[in-house]
Amino acid sequence: MRITRETLIELARHETKQRAAIGDVISGYIIGSVARDEPVLGGTADIDLVLIHRGNPPKIREIVRLSQDVHLDIAHHPRDLYSKPRELRVHPWLGPAMCEPIFLYDPQHFFEWAQAGARGRFFRPDHVYARARAFLKMSRQSASVLKLSDRWIKTYTRAMMEAANAVACLTGFPVAGRRMALDLEQAVSDLDHPEVYEGFTRLLGVEAIQPNDTSELLSAWTRVFDQASELNSEPELAHCRRSYYLNGFQALLEAGRPDAVIWTLLTTWERSIYSLISAERAEQFLPLWENTLERLRLTSARSDARNEELERYSDLVEEIVELWAERNGA
Repeated sequence: MRITRETLIELARHETKQRAAIGDVISGYIIGSVARDEPVLGGTADIDLVLIHRGNPPKIREIVRLSQDVHLDIAHHPRDLYSKPRELRVHPWLGPAMCEPIFLYDPQHFFEWAQAGARGRFFRPDHVYARARAFLKMSRQSASVLKLSDRWIKTYTRAMMEAANAVACLTGFPVAGRRMALDLEQAVSDLDHPEVYEGFTRLLGVEAIQPNDTSELLSAWTRVFDQASELNSEPELAHCRRSYYLNGFQALLEAGRPDAVIWTLLTTWERSIYSLISAERAEQFLPLWENTLERLRLTSARSDARNEELERYSDLVEEIVELWAERNGA
């Protein structure tokens, strides 16, 4: 199947209408890379589909395989989530998602109504500032529990992403997904703050990765992911996401951008390792994981120093956000 934006939209529309016909779906819309018209990376794509249900949906997230190279990543929302749309315009994730989606199904015009309220004055400086402050608050909260977390890498990388998005969203939209690092680099460049991306990569230890290291890293990641996807029903580890991640990694590496791979590689690797530890099946996979953390200087022995670096990064981000607010009258 040739992957085009139009094909992906029609696949999502068909899925949405099918579900509406047999369930309580009242609206459906596309966000993410398909909405931004950049769906394909490494010959693969996912479709970020949001379904709004009349009542409480049976699950929050669902992955549906459509082909070897395409899958649906479905978020299920209850109608009540949209009951106060004006408040959603300052929600750091949902507000931007509602700003420029692709409408698929909305016979009662419910989402159209909600979007109108959320989108109104979306780019007003005080609303942009509120979303940036929300990301910064989330990052500070994540960082505050780092010393207590039994999954330090997960908490650390989440705090990094949230801090970086406090600046990225000053351009209007946060960054996420396989292109997160590339989009972050572009966003902070547009704001004349390249130091935000430079600091982000330093927090990951990217400078320690050499070109000849990448094939070993991808091989180790693949073995762990394959094992974890067999044992775990977590959407992020669904088997159909293997080629989605792996082909994306390879495409970025071929473009000479190992720095754009590490955050996603590390976070999905951590999820896989954690699931194997929980199943008592991680022993053979731990040495390469621990060696990678040592190479990136992200071991538990270095966590205190990394936590301090993250705090300084958050301080830098806060200064940039406050300066932006002052200059724009927020």
